[in-house]
Amino acid sequence: MFAQSKAPETPDSTLSAPTYENLEEVVVSAKKPVVQSNGEKVSYNVDEDPSSASSSLLEMLRKVPAVTVDGQDNIQVNGQSNFKIYVNGKEDPMFSSNPGQILKSMPASSVVKIEVINEPGAKYDAEGTAGILNFVTVRKQRNEGYAGGVQASLSSESVQAGLSGRMRRGDLMASAHFEFADNHIHPQEQYNSNTTLYLDNPTDYRLESTTLQKFAFNYFGGGLDLSWEPDTLNLFTVNFSFNSMHAGIKKFDETSALFDREGSFIRGYHRIGDGGYMNTLGLRTGASYQHTFGPQGHHLIASYLYNRSTQKLNLTRRFVEMSGYTMPEWSDLLSDNSSNEHTAQIDYALPLGGEKHLVEAGLKGVFRRNYALGHDMTGDRPDDMTASVRTDVEQFQDIAAAYASYTGSYGPYGVKAGVRYEHTRMGMDFRAGDTPDFTTRLNDVVPNAAVSYSFSPAHSLRLAYQMRISRPTLNQVNPFQVKYSEYLVMTGNPDLGSERSNKITLTYSNFTRLIGGNISLEYAQINNAISRYTYVDDGIIYETEANLGKSQSTTLSGFLNYNITPRMRFTLNGRVEYLNLDAPNPLFGTRPGSPEKLKASGWTGNFGASFDYTMPWRLRLGAYGGKDWGRISLTSTRDGWYYYGMSLTRTFLKNDALSLTLGANNFFQKNRTFKRESWSEAMRNYSRYTSRCWSVSFSISWYFGNLRSNVRRTDADVQTDDRSSSGGGNNGGIL
Repeated sequence: MFAQSKAPETPDSTLSAPTYENLEEVVVSAKKPVVQSNGEKVSYNVDEDPSSASSSLLEMLRKVPAVTVDGQDNIQVNGQSNFKIYVNGKEDPMFSSNPGQILKSMPASSVVKIEVINEPGAKYDAEGTAGILNFVTVRKQRNEGYAGGVQASLSSESVQAGLSGRMRRGDLMASAHFEFADNHIHPQEQYNSNTTLYLDNPTDYRLESTTLQKFAFNYFGGGLDLSWEPDTLNLFTVNFSFNSMHAGIKKFDETSALFDREGSFIRGYHRIGDGGYMNTLGLRTGASYQHTFGPQGHHLIASYLYNRSTQKLNLTRRFVEMSGYTMPEWSDLLSDNSSNEHTAQIDYALPLGGEKHLVEAGLKGVFRRNYALGHDMTGDRPDDMTASVRTDVEQFQDIAAAYASYTGSYGPYGVKAGVRYEHTRMGMDFRAGDTPDFTTRLNDVVPNAAVSYSFSPAHSLRLAYQMRISRPTLNQVNPFQVKYSEYLVMTGNPDLGSERSNKITLTYSNFTRLIGGNISLEYAQINNAISRYTYVDDGIIYETEANLGKSQSTTLSGFLNYNITPRMRFTLNGRVEYLNLDAPNPLFGTRPGSPEKLKASGWTGNFGASFDYTMPWRLRLGAYGGKDWGRISLTSTRDGWYYYGMSLTRTFLKNDALSLTLGANNFFQKNRTFKRESWSEAMRNYSRYTSRCWSVSFSISWYFGNLRSNVRRTDADVQTDDRSSSGGGNNGGIL
């Protein structure tokens, strides 16, 4: 507040400037909604969720609209598993393998925002039919000085800690962060049971197996960002980050038993683990230069990014009981996979007519090299095992891309359209054995378009068309023939093309200070889905894959943000989908009575809700929950699940710099059981997966300093203020 003193009464007192005493800083603050959307993407503001201080990133994903995490930590976006994971607008290959396990070890406080980009547009890579899951780690600070923070939490799941700091000196800014997590105090335990019925086998009819695993991990992650802005027209940035996870296998217990149709035991075994680990390491470094030509938004950007990731797995096992088998007692499995990726990109943006029109174009090259080395060692003693090389292969994938897009504003109408071309060269180099090397090439043209009408700045209607692709895997295009028997051969198809998903979405958005949200109706179709099929040549059955499958889905989704009072708010999101699947039957013509096609259809969906109440005495209450109704595919079903949790936060010191949080999740359940059923005309499989789901936690956070400027980033990155690169757009929130 300002306190004005009275000026002395002099003849010219009317001309005297007033003086002020006891000046205090005036801060105008506004709460940001937890969930925001503008039709193109949905943003979940992790910083606005009090439970983020003591949660893992995987737990936080359960609250994000359009994202589901099942009982086995499998992640889906918009009901699909085919999506890309980005960090600050750049793809991170570390998440290409086992993202659920990695995200479970990362603290949620390491990110600011989770974005689901439903309509990536021509500027983004075309891969990923479900869209992009983007983790934003950049935080905004003040214009001068320094800032930092310390976080720590203790829960029944793990111990977590984090450090962050920023400083600015002249034109140079730096930002650094470090995170740590460890779950050795209460290691994760998983139990799996499977029953498989072989319907055509007169003797080996029922196979029952169980697996019990217990593992403990520690995680380290960190990064450094630098920006130098010598003048208003030039900007240089450098960034580096790393993450490392070591998971020790504390227990491994496996049983298998085979029975005939009458239930009589035929053969089986009991095997236990005798040590093992899984290590992952990710390194990422990049640099970019942006030159602005004068008008805002008119710039040229050159950027380079290098990613490296490694994953090592080692598991030693021994048989403690064996009946009907003759195998070496000891075995040792070693897998060593690594990936190197170089990305170079040039982006150009030209605004026209002020900020009403924007033309963008760019070129991109991605060069990936993946290496897989696997050994399987067996023997009668742990110190005398014979090694055999099972896998030694180099996979390569080179992508050359070009894009162009236009964004325009015509009064209340907005238009966006673009096209992207990608040429892919990929293949395998088998460095062991006599498997022939191969190379294949793909050419994909991917268009997109959208038109919107704004009834008011916070009230709009949007119609969008989006094409996305899913490239075949290297195994699917590998022409090497694997002979399973004298009459059955399995092989890949080098003529496979990319799956193309065509999606039309109509979105209505309406935001007011009290209540707001959007609702979307979507139709998606894939006519060339990759499906397995068989053919007969000279009496031999060949099983391979081709672009023959079809998928159609109609989805109604939306979210609601309701500011009940200035201190109380409620959010709700959900989706319901009708799915229709159709593909050739791989067994047609090889089995009497087999149908020519496999078909499946049905309803699925999910919903989530959260409640946030800022009470007196600096107390903040948060609660959330949700449910998923399971999954449908051509040959399997998965049951649904539900989740819930709550937290209580108390803040202290000026500007709430210190906070303490208590949290609890799924506290009425000790374990969660996840069921799956799969089938074919000759087989039925029933599986159950059980793991601990409850947790309680306590966390403390302390922030200090007054720096509010963030390390600058070139406009090639995803913007963190929900605006387009031209500076326009609606953040879709309620201020």
